[in-house]
Amino acid sequence: MLELNEMQRDALGELFNLGVGRAANSLSLIVRDEVELTAPAVSLVAPEEVAETLLGSQLRELSMVSIDFTGPFVAQTILLFPERNALSIVSHMLDPSMSPEEMSEFEQEAMCEVGNIILNACISALADELQVEFEGGLPEHHFSNSNTLPLTGEDDDRMVLLLQIQLMMRQEQVEGHLLFLLSVSSIRILLEHVDRYLERMGMR
Repeated sequence: MLELNEMQRDALGELFNLGVGRAANSLSLIVRDEVELTAPAVSLVAPEEVAETLLGSQLRELSMVSIDFTGPFVAQTILLFPERNALSIVSHMLDPSMSPEEMSEFEQEAMCEVGNIILNACISALADELQVEFEGGLPEHHFSNSNTLPLTGEDDDRMVLLLQIQLMMRQEQVEGHLLFLLSVSSIRILLEHVDRYLERMGMR
């Protein structure tokens, strides 16, 4: 099983933190309030371990946005929020006089916008610092739960690069997770680029 060494984990944390910072600035404009995103905690886990790693044994309804990226390697990126947290974010983006029922109608569109900002900001920062290029598809929104996360399939050699973040606005704290679903070969390519980045920075 592939594992991240300490330098690779720290480097990925720093690289994705650049993207998280960009995303926080963009989200602040959309919700018309200051948004803070914590530095992501990075880990590499098997797909079947994601639900337990994130959610324990508690079943939660989830709101998730996915975007597929291609470049030096292929990755399916997923932004994941517990459903109640997603509605909290959406409520800041829409007219506060809307009823909960009206807000739920706009949830998928609003979450696609949030996912597009956060996921593209992270991939963009990664591309800039690793000196590579990616092309992204359109964001897609899904509802799921911790037992039905769409992370496993016919290609069972994939692993998940997991980033855990917290989003804060108006003293509300919202827990979110970024998942980067990659094949083992794609992870090896990513780590080769990370090692080259560390060498350029004089850190190896």
